Amino acid sequence: MSLVEIEAFLAASESVRFAGCSRTEISSWVERLLCHHEYPLQKRPGKGLLRAFIEHMTGLSRAQSTRLIGGYLRIGRVSAKPSARPRYQRHYTPADIDLLVAVDEAHERLSGPATRHILKREVEIHGKPEFERLAALSNGHLYNAWPHP
Repeated sequence: MSLVEIEAFLAASESVRFAGCSRTEISSWVERLLCHHEYPLQKRPGKGLLRAFIEHMTGLSRAQSTRLIGGYLRIGRVSAKPSARPRYQRHYTPADIDLLVAVDEAHERLSGPATRHILKREVEIHGKPEFERLAALSNGHLYNAWPHP
């Protein structure tokens, strides 16, 4: 699309909002758009129009689109920055949670200590390996992981 077509599109579709599927798809689309229109060579009105188009088509805020464009101007690429949040390893798997639910339902919601005792017995006496991780479950974790109806 040319800048004139983009301007007409923005005027015609003011009430319609779009959103991208994933961060990588949005980043690659923004990069292709900025490359195609040679963003650094555009004058101020053209840059504003492209920014508005990016915001409209992706659903990004002004600050988010500014960060993507800034990255493009700095390094010539738009790349989604990975999350800086700490990622902790999950100790209990979905299968463990399902097993805990099954035990809980089979015993009609016993207390935490009673449920822990049942989980330990499944490993120590009956030798069932699927209960290995749940046998070490503390009361606090049991109540955190306890499936609420």
